[in-house]
Amino acid sequence: MDRRVLVRGLTRNVVLLGIVSFLTDVSSEMILPILPFFLVHVLLADALILGLIEGLSDTAVSFVKVLSGRWSDFAGKRRAFVAAGYGMSTIMKALFPFARGWPEFLGMRVVERTGKGVRSAPRDALIAESVRAEDRGRAFGFHRSLDTSGAILGPLIALGVLATVGASMALADAYRLVLLLAAIPALASFAVVFLVKEPHRAPSPKSPLRLSFRGAPRSLLAFVAIASLFSVGEVSYAFLLLRVGGTGEGTTVAILLYVMFNVIYAAVAFPAGILSDRIGRKPVILVGYAAYAATAVLFAAAPVLLLLALGFAFYGISYGLVEGTQRALVADLAPPEIKATVLGAYHASIGLVKLASGLTAGFLWVVFAPAATFWFAGVIAGAAAVALLTWRPPPTS
Repeated sequence: MDRRVLVRGLTRNVVLLGIVSFLTDVSSEMILPILPFFLVHVLLADALILGLIEGLSDTAVSFVKVLSGRWSDFAGKRRAFVAAGYGMSTIMKALFPFARGWPEFLGMRVVERTGKGVRSAPRDALIAESVRAEDRGRAFGFHRSLDTSGAILGPLIALGVLATVGASMALADAYRLVLLLAAIPALASFAVVFLVKEPHRAPSPKSPLRLSFRGAPRSLLAFVAIASLFSVGEVSYAFLLLRVGGTGEGTTVAILLYVMFNVIYAAVAFPAGILSDRIGRKPVILVGYAAYAATAVLFAAAPVLLLLALGFAFYGISYGLVEGTQRALVADLAPPEIKATVLGAYHASIGLVKLASGLTAGFLWVVFAPAATFWFAGVIAGAAAVALLTWRPPPTS
């Protein structure tokens, strides 16, 4: 396998995949901060429809994650699946600006997220297999940091477009222009994938497909259950942005708070990975769960801009601590011969609860009040933190 170290603990493949994710997130994050406003104000969706779109997208892609991870193990290949996934997403992003109603956009969004499903488990397995085990947290943390660095630049580009060229357009046309320009970095990221070297590994023996963690240790199964519980209360970022919109602030303030979230996320993710290599994954993830509970409480308390800004800060801390570290922990506990399959099943388990999460968040928002959505999220995050406290990782050999 390709383990030529460019920087301490980081190989060529890890750096290239970081660049791919950086460019992809420039594209995605040009879209995401304006997406809830585009859906609500242009495509005439409401909060329940927004929850349906985000939840159904994540749930549909979860099945693809299982398949892609398993097929990648069977084929003994990673890069082809990674390239196919990024290619699907790029095509759909190029079509987003031409959606005329939310049902049409829903179909595009599901296919675009399916591309993410095709690439995620093989890419994570490729990262894990391109570094030494003792550097795995560093590698995943580096990847998340570059990913999120793109998420800082993307919203700023969107904001610049809206403030300059978009200022002379109707709001709907300005949103569509941002969506169209977002396809450019997506295409560049797809091209960089072909510079990644395929690790040399034997294909895994073929066996019947089962949506299970067969062969995985019990400690891993217990952790995945806890992570899935946490995801039940992890409401979509779109609801956070809509909460800011409810204060009377415009799109500009919402985008700036979203940028702040990504700045904090990027600053935390890489050090969190290094820290998890040194002190263990569990305490890092636990603090991340607590930070998310704080986010939910602040968003539930009152639609006051200062509290919402503080909530976005805790949101960035939570993501930085949790996202890469959970993946590294799953990779640690997964048997080598089924590593991508287990990573795919992990992504699937998280994704399968997202439809319920999105619909519950939208239902509480529409039927009761926006605060109810976030109180629910806070209670679930607290329950997941308690469950993680009782979880015991397997002893190291």
